[in-house]
Amino acid sequence: MARAFDRTLDGQVLDFRYESGKVVDTQTSSTWNFEGEMKGKQLTRLPFDEGFWFEWVVFHPDTSLYNQ
Repeated sequence: MARAFDRTLDGQVLDFRYESGKVVDTQTSSTWNFEGEMKGKQLTRLPFDEGFWFEWVVFHPDTSLYNQ
């Protein structure tokens, strides 16, 4: 399952990292939940469709893959 959020909150663009099983913003070191909430603050959820690889590649056949 995946979710997408606008990183802008109160006029500031937040950066996030995944640390010890938690999503933490680097500006305040606050922990955010899967709903985009933190201590009375709420990120705006963006529309997102996970889709499947076989769907994507049909419409975007020139997509490059990168492996780490």
